[in-house]
Amino acid sequence: MVESKERILNLYNSLESDFIKLIPQERFNKDVNMKLERITHLLEVLGNPHNSFLSIHVGGTSGKGSTSTLIASILTTQGYKTGLYLSPHLQIFNEVYQINCKTVATTKLVEIFERVKSAIAKVAQENPFGQPSYFEAQVALAFCLFEEQKVDVAIIEVGLGGRLDATNVLSSKLSVLTSVGLDHTEILGNTVEEIAEEKAGIIKDLQNVVCGFSQRTTREIVAQRCEKSGSQLWQLEEDFSFTVNSGSLSVNLPERVYDNLSLTKLLGEFQFYNAACAVAAAYLFSQGSLSDFAVREGFANVIIPGRMEILQTQPVVILDGAHNPDKMRSASHSVNKLFGGKERVIIISFKEGKLLEDILPYLVDNVKCFILTAFNIKGLWEPCPPEELKKVINSVAPSVPCFIVRDPISAVREGLSRAAENDLVWITGSLYLAGDVREYWHPSESLLMRAEE
Repeated sequence: MVESKERILNLYNSLESDFIKLIPQERFNKDVNMKLERITHLLEVLGNPHNSFLSIHVGGTSGKGSTSTLIASILTTQGYKTGLYLSPHLQIFNEVYQINCKTVATTKLVEIFERVKSAIAKVAQENPFGQPSYFEAQVALAFCLFEEQKVDVAIIEVGLGGRLDATNVLSSKLSVLTSVGLDHTEILGNTVEEIAEEKAGIIKDLQNVVCGFSQRTTREIVAQRCEKSGSQLWQLEEDFSFTVNSGSLSVNLPERVYDNLSLTKLLGEFQFYNAACAVAAAYLFSQGSLSDFAVREGFANVIIPGRMEILQTQPVVILDGAHNPDKMRSASHSVNKLFGGKERVIIISFKEGKLLEDILPYLVDNVKCFILTAFNIKGLWEPCPPEELKKVINSVAPSVPCFIVRDPISAVREGLSRAAENDLVWITGSLYLAGDVREYWHPSESLLMRAEE
């Protein structure tokens, strides 16, 4: 029986309120948040639920959410009962908790979080580092959910970095590293090598490791880590590869080739890299028993909101949370290839502290105008003021008109009003912005009720 809409909304608002209470006045402090002591304590109080299931741990600067989703879809099709934990959510908390690729109902999350809340209170009283964080509570809820649901395997996306991320309490069967680039430099380091060291921190002893890093120095870091830990490493373009012919993807593994694969629901050439890593990971997890059907159907069933997502046509509206230089370069390449002839109205917002001078030059081709907005503050991060965005845009594209519309939904309406029928409205930047504007087409209330079905 589907619960009443009013009851579901009340339950969801209560759950959201419980999480928001865990956000401190200080937005993020790496000396407090980037530790494993609290999450370890919290999980001990809960009976170490993360030890009750097998897991695949997925990290990287870009592509880890898409790769995690692809792995989950393939293994679900193969017949495994899967759990999937993603980070962050776009619109509703439920999105990040999935069983067999289906969003978990609010009623189930509230039921399990009651158990987690009492553990949080105990840790807050006893642990020298104080109350568990918002993210640690989310991770604990995921692990308790997967324990209760008796999943065969949980695919867990890293939140931030790797070595000191709250998810790194897992003793995973398999680790996947998708890419490495300059992001969160104030926390993870100022070079790709420093960041690669942090990402490679999820590698455990005697694992299988799939790595999609492209830089020679970062690949060497992963290879050295695997050698020390006795782990088997598959490096993309060394141990496995992919080819694309007329849009059809082939993934070439050491012992098997998966041919004639289609990613029609996932736009962007960067998804080929994610797909290849996903196939390699699923193959290794299944110990070589992965069927062609599971890969083909797994790909066919995947839709990833906020990643090169087409929301409407006439004008075409594309939504993509490209929030660092590497992601924006890849997104720009894909947009140019897919929609190169269209004039663009671009709606953007970024988290404060992003490398705007390195990101914004990828956005200036064929632009009719920019609509500069600010995502709604979620408590964790602050948006960059639109005035700062305007200054950087004026320096890289002084002739392009910029309009400041602070409210994200109003910015969507403004962008649509300035776009001709054959134009492209490209909404990009922070994933928080992606969640805010997606409400215009897919209201949260409808998503919550669908999760209850």
